[in-house]
Order: sequence, then C-alpha cells, then structure tokens
Amino acid sequence: MNMQRCENGHFFDRSKTAVCPYCNPAYGEVNRTIPLDQPTSAPDFGEGSFQSGFGGEQESGIGKTIALDTVSEVTVAITPKNESGKSFDPVVGWLVCIEGPDKGTDYRIRSGNNSIGRGGTAQIRIMSDNAISKENMAVVTFDSISKLFYFLARDGRNVIRVNNAALLPGQSCELHAYDRILLGSSMMMFVPFCGGEFSWE
Repeated sequence: MNMQRCENGHFFDRSKTAVCPYCNPAYGEVNRTIPLDQPTSAPDFGEGSFQSGFGGEQESGIGKTIALDTVSEVTVAITPKNESGKSFDPVVGWLVCIEGPDKGTDYRIRSGNNSIGRGGTAQIRIMSDNAISKENMAVVTFDSISKLFYFLARDGRNVIRVNNAALLPGQSCELHAYDRILLGSSMMMFVPFCGGEFSWE
C-alpha cells in the first residue's frame, strides 16, 4: 500500500491508481469534490444533513463530496435544452492522451470554452504531467453555432504544438478530427463528437 495525498486533500492508494480517483476529470463531473480551502460550512441540503459529526458536533462540511450542480459559483456554458426544457451540458468531443504519463486517459470537451491545466480551476485537468502549467495552459472551444472546434494557446511556460506547428501564447487554430496536440510532455489526440454530422441542438 502506498498512500498519497492529492492537492485537494484526498487520500488514495498510489499502488492502485496513478492519480487521485476523486478529482481526476476522467471520472466525469459527477460527485466532484470541493478543495479543502473552499467553503467552511456544509451546504444546506435540508433537515438532517451533516448534523452529527465526531463526538456529536455539527460537521463543517470541509472535504465533503457534493454534486457539482449544488455549487452556485460554477459557470455553465450556454447549451441546448433537453426534452424537459432544462439546460444540460453534454459532451461534444474528447482529448485522448496517446503519449505521456496519462496515456490512455480521455478528457471530455463540453460546449463553449474549456480551460486546460493541472490546477483545480481547469475544466480539463491533466494532473500527472508536471510540464503542464497549473493555470492558463490552453483553451479548447466548441462553438455551438458554427459547429467548429478551436484551440487557443495561453501563457503556459512550455511551447504548445498542434500537428508539430508551434502556437505562440495568444495564437489559435481550428481543430480537425485526429489532430495531435502536444501539451507539456503529453501528446493528445482530438476526437470530435459534434459537428457537421451531429449536434445536440
């Protein structure tokens, strides 16, 4: 057993998984956790929620897992409506790691702007590659009106390459199926789901 603690305070067995299974984006958006430096009181889920802790005291809620849609500070993209008329945030494509520490891992792309980095604020969080900046590494975008994907290099330390062509900070390009993107020491392949053949709208 090789217990480790991730930057969000979760303990996990390093001999069973290379990254924290609680906050790795490959496991989806359901039950993502709030970092320890976030809310200091438990969310109000109604009577009886988080009422008894160790020694009978009321728990603070720090480190508790709550559904992502209960956090009011999360910004959602403008997305199509489902049959009941409610907004939903479906997958529109993927980045798949084909070389690097997380080889074989897929990262979901949602409609709108998806920031890429190692830090907790990134929508696409690549945790095992220390050559990827924590914040503002890059952005991958799906425009639901034009049905096109774009890739924007931000101000990360390492050079980003799309199909071996360098993108300077602030430069962008249109993405096409199976384009290869070098982020840090990780090679990603872009796999679109939405586009000319299919759209959620």
